Amino acid sequence: MIFLAGCAYFQRPPSYIYAPQEKRQLELQQIKNWALAGSLSITHNKKRDIARFKWTQNQNDYIVNISGPLNINSIRIVGNPNNVELWRTSKQCIKASTPEQLTLDQLGWQLPVSNIRYWILALPTPTSKIDSIYFDQYGHLTDLKQNGWQIKYSEFQVQAGKNFDLPKIIELKNKEIVIKLKITEHNLNI
Repeated sequence: MIFLAGCAYFQRPPSYIYAPQEKRQLELQQIKNWALAGSLSITHNKKRDIARFKWTQNQNDYIVNISGPLNINSIRIVGNPNNVELWRTSKQCIKASTPEQLTLDQLGWQLPVSNIRYWILALPTPTSKIDSIYFDQYGHLTDLKQNGWQIKYSEFQVQAGKNFDLPKIIELKNKEIVIKLKITEHNLNI
């Protein structure tokens, strides 16, 4: 019994790649095209919903697909810095100038798409003030306050053939909503 308890105590540490935080941030800033998939949970007005998502980012253009039991069945958000469209079906399109206002108007909760494209890579949004920022012993961004959001990174994934790790679990929280992302697939070769 003591032997088993000892084994539990000496768990192997994660095999994260160490990089000084400045170097890690510079490498992550070079990533302009990527795709990822996973699950998300949204807690809003004391109600929690879970869905699957796929996000493709190509420079400033993005496509976000969300499907699941969020009383929305499935939606597709297509946008760039000048325009955003939310598609509920192949024929029903709603347009807006910002994805945040569009998701708030159409879904009842705000998805901070303009910021998440950076936060998903464990980067602060470059054009916004940082209220606080913390890194772990590996150089990973672990906690960020920016644009009224608290972003916490609790787990990272080693990327095969790359010199950095990417977030696996991210929690975004503001006064009204909690969004948790669990990323199961990263593709940086698009």
